[in-house]
Amino acid sequence: MVIDRFVPVMRSRAVGRALLLALVVGCGGGSQAFAPSSPEAAVEGFLSAVKANSLVAMGELWGTSSGPMAGRMDRDELEKRLTVIRVYLAHDQYEIVPAGARASAAAPAGARAVHARLTRGACRPVVPFTVVPFRQGWLVSDVDLNAAGNPARPCGPVSRGSR
Repeated sequence: MVIDRFVPVMRSRAVGRALLLALVVGCGGGSQAFAPSSPEAAVEGFLSAVKANSLVAMGELWGTSSGPMAGRMDRDELEKRLTVIRVYLAHDQYEIVPAGARASAAAPAGARAVHARLTRGACRPVVPFTVVPFRQGWLVSDVDLNAAGNPARPCGPVSRGSR
């Protein structure tokens, strides 16, 4: 049976959750009504998908109040954007940290801020996520990649135009 090959991989909780999410989304035909039930669950699912290198699951959890970007954005463009996000958010582990009540004034109506502390070796950047309501759940709509640090120098700030 095909699933038997994935059992050792699923021993990791984060990878298991992301694979389960991808399986649920895949069986549902993609871009269906599935959305995590809380802002924190949306960020946890997104970061689990990052850890599992699942662009499919990331695309189902990234979107707007109109729905996930998967199925609404050109597939090549979606893959390029999610690949960049995945590289910046690569981590060994993460934890959700208290952040305050709301996202910035520039955020969409009903949006919430969720902060996650990523652990990459000795580096522990706190990354703000903006999540928006979608149907009965939540989707990640924005990530402050600058706060995640430069992927080439994970403990340093993102450099803008300097060499």
